[in-house]
Amino acid sequence: MAESPPTAAPPAGVHAAWRTSAWVLYDLANTVYAATLTFVFVPFLKTELGGLAAQGAVNFASMALAGLLVPLLGALADHTARTHRYLALATSACIAAMAGWSFGGGPWLLGCFFVANLAYNTSLLFYNALLPAVAPAGRAGRISGLGVGFGYLGTIVVLAVLLPLAIGDRTRFLVAAALFLGLALPCLVLVRDRRRPHAGSARGSLRAALASLATALRGLPRHRPLLWFLLGNFCLVDVLNTAVLFFADFTTAVFQDALDAGTLHLLGATVQGRTGLLMVMGLCLNGLALAFGIGLGGWTDRAPLRVLRASALALLGALVGGAVFGGTSALGYLLTLVGLGAMGLAGIQTAGRKVVVVLAPPAQTGQYFGLYGITTKLSVVGALVYGLVADAFGSRPAMLVQAVPLLLGLGCLAMVRLPAPDAPTEPR
Repeated sequence: MAESPPTAAPPAGVHAAWRTSAWVLYDLANTVYAATLTFVFVPFLKTELGGLAAQGAVNFASMALAGLLVPLLGALADHTARTHRYLALATSACIAAMAGWSFGGGPWLLGCFFVANLAYNTSLLFYNALLPAVAPAGRAGRISGLGVGFGYLGTIVVLAVLLPLAIGDRTRFLVAAALFLGLALPCLVLVRDRRRPHAGSARGSLRAALASLATALRGLPRHRPLLWFLLGNFCLVDVLNTAVLFFADFTTAVFQDALDAGTLHLLGATVQGRTGLLMVMGLCLNGLALAFGIGLGGWTDRAPLRVLRASALALLGALVGGAVFGGTSALGYLLTLVGLGAMGLAGIQTAGRKVVVVLAPPAQTGQYFGLYGITTKLSVVGALVYGLVADAFGSRPAMLVQAVPLLLGLGCLAMVRLPAPDAPTEPR
């Protein structure tokens, strides 16, 4: 990746605080898209198209393209120091395509989904790159953590405010797009990239990014712990992305008969309808993920690999529990798929970046974070497989199939050995 020029420290005072708050608020804003996709769009598209295979294929294509574009777009942002402009463009494209879900059907819906998903995933690159412009020295981790916390609140906003509205799904998409825009505007207006542009051509910067990526890939076989970690993380995040994307569809599918019969009970109360079910399960999932994210922080600093393995095992328990208790016991489902799934969601995301820092050679940290980012973007095979299996055999087999890549990921992590805290990291 191209080397970034020095970043000027944000000026002290109320204006810096406003910019930091605006940056944090954007994490809530873009989570409106992710939550609307999971809890509204995927079930809606399944009804419109009669299955999930096409949606899984489009998700695969958009995420794969985003993964290939990440190193190039990152180099372009570093070279031009116009990160805030690129963030505004990507965000606007995502919101416009999201609003487009309200019109048309079939190919139009899939095309708008492709554009929205591609724009959303590229916007994350530019958003993350603006963190040094808003975080005072020594507080980047704390500010980043605030953004993650507000991200979970974004899902809660969708579940508690958007989902219960007595409007059709197509109108709901317009409301969600407007909500995304309103919450994102402070960041788009107030936050600026404070770096100086590079001298030379943007084309040269892009060539340097490709050369750096090629060097990192060639060096992986000599650094086997990092190679095993990246392979394992790819498998874990693939399952995690699939579980998040199809959470609402799976939850509704397995409990549909009980909902129709009015016999779905949780802690002595009757769950009313699909909206009530998703609100209860979704709010619990995101509330617990927020708590786990905060609670696992100290353990992650001490033993990140153990946190990653424990989180993967929790996710495995969630998959099995969801298949066993789905449709039979709302409490069992809450304790397994929701509770253990929340730990998997928070732990895998929290520990992954820490493991990269521990394993990567100090002079190549940026390169390997680039590889880490690519593996998370390309972790979309599971979504395609889920859609195909769900259409052919049903939701439970589709969820259980995800245990295969998860076990492969755990096997790869078993090959990883972290260096002693004071030992230098060398390729091995």
